[in-house]
Order: sequence, then C-alpha cells, then structure tokens
Amino acid sequence: MTEAVRSTTKAGSEAYRPTIDEQRQFWDWHWQHWQERKAVSDWALLRGERVLDIVRSLGLHTANILDLGCGIGWFSDKLTQFGRVTGIDLCADAIAKARATYPHITFIAGNALDTALPQGRFDVVVSQEVLPHVENQPRYVEVAANALRPGGYFIVTMCNKFVLERLGSSMWEAWPREHIERFLPLRNLKTLLRPHFRVLRATTVLPLGDAGILRLLNSHKLNKALETVLPGRSLEALKERAGLGLFRIVLAQRIS
Repeated sequence: MTEAVRSTTKAGSEAYRPTIDEQRQFWDWHWQHWQERKAVSDWALLRGERVLDIVRSLGLHTANILDLGCGIGWFSDKLTQFGRVTGIDLCADAIAKARATYPHITFIAGNALDTALPQGRFDVVVSQEVLPHVENQPRYVEVAANALRPGGYFIVTMCNKFVLERLGSSMWEAWPREHIERFLPLRNLKTLLRPHFRVLRATTVLPLGDAGILRLLNSHKLNKALETVLPGRSLEALKERAGLGLFRIVLAQRIS
C-alpha cells in the first residue's frame, strides 16, 4: 500500500496524492491536534450513542466486535457492554493512548487494508468516519466483510455529502495535503456495499446546514412555527429520516 492515491478537497477538485506513510503522519498529527483541544467532540458522542442504539437493537450480548478506525479507543470501550472488542487504527500514537487507557481491549496499530485480521470471526464491525478517508474504498469494505461471520453486521458512518456541502465554510479548518476525503451519496454507498452486504437500515443524525435549501429548512423562524405542530425532537427525527443530518449511519448485513 505504498502507492500514492488521489485526495480531494471539499469542492471535489483533484489534489495531492499522499502515500500511506504520509497518511499515517497526518493521522498522528490529527489525534495530537484534537487531544490538545477536546479528545471527543459532542457531535461524535451523539453519533456514537446512535450507533450504540443500533448495536443494542441487534440483541447481541456476547458478541465479537471489531472497531475499524478506533482512534484513541473511547468508542471501543463503550462497545464492550456487548462483548469482546478489538480495535485497529493507522495512527500508532492513538493506539498507544488506547492501550494505556483501556488495557482490557485488544488494540492493533496498522493499516486495515493490509493487516492480517481474523477472518469470519466477528459478529459486528463498526466503522465511524473512516471510509471516506481511505485510498481504496472497495478494499476497505471487503476487509470488513471478510472479518465478519456470515450474517454478521456492518455499521458504517460517514458525513452526509448533501449536508456537508451546505455548511458554512467557517466551520472548517484547512486540512494538510495528506488528508484524503471522498464522501459518497447514499446511492453510491449502497452500490459500494452491494457485493458483500445487503443494507438493512439507513438514517442520518444531527440536522444542520445553512446554505441552499437547508437555509430555509433549518431557519429559526420556520422551525419555531413547525414546533407548534411537531415537538422539537419529533421535528429533528423527521429531518434525520429525510436524510438531512450531518452524519449518515448505515446498518448492513453480510451476505452468507
């Protein structure tokens, strides 16, 4: 995996093609940068709670779970309520912190695309906000499928391209050139999953956006008027089901 790959900006233009070593250096920087600010954002916590709700709905209590792209391991620890957890991440610094903080969990530092993972062992594979940032998305999905037992579940999240393109530019910092970013619309994500999985559910979380149609749908005046008919959480849930949340969450099942 030493061949460089194409990265894209949020506008979709071609940019620098980082190697896997440069990507690793970026994620080392990323985790150090965020630990200096806030290790886990409120948005990540909210998204994580929704993922836990999905795992809970599967009725698994002694599951083997793989956390693909586990970072510093905070979510891997939350997954232990459902069984035994293994986490893997490209960033060695993040894995070192995860091992020190959660010694009861198995953590692997390495590139999931070419690391030898147990085959057909896991009941659930969770991947939060990783797929858009890998150089070979079909291979990444194949890795998740191969790690799962037949009938196992893949829970994948990524930023919703539709909403992401309609957020204020002030919300973003400039990324280093080593950052890969390729977000997929839902139909493309389903196509990517189709060779190995059947999609069971798809929803979104955290309605945001203030450009284009979202400027109207998320306007304070309109939402105050709608809340006279729909309580706040019901309105938010309606937007999420309509695909207007910042994070997309998909539950898929491995084809036997």
